[in-house]
Amino acid sequence: MDHRTVAAIACALAAAPVHAEVDGEEFLSLMRQPSTHETAQKYIDNAADKWDGSGLFCTPEADRENARFRAVLTYLEAHPQELWRPRRYLIIQGLRSAFPCKASPGQS
Repeated sequence: MDHRTVAAIACALAAAPVHAEVDGEEFLSLMRQPSTHETAQKYIDNAADKWDGSGLFCTPEADRENARFRAVLTYLEAHPQELWRPRRYLIIQGLRSAFPCKASPGQS
């Protein structure tokens, strides 16, 4: 998948209408509370399962759930200026940041 395709998908995600979706600030709070950790993990896994390996990101096989959770949490904590954005967008950005796909031989 070339960079233009990845950019188009990312723009489509960012521009998609949002219907009362939780923002990053609320989602970060959900992630930090032990009693709601499992709920946050379900949101992460749902988004990741739809896009993993698509060219946006490629999560590791080993310890996948924990790796995804840590990646999203790290991204949210490192980018407080982005917390106004919708949860799903921020999950994708966190996973893209932590798990870029390696180009296949012959791809640039």
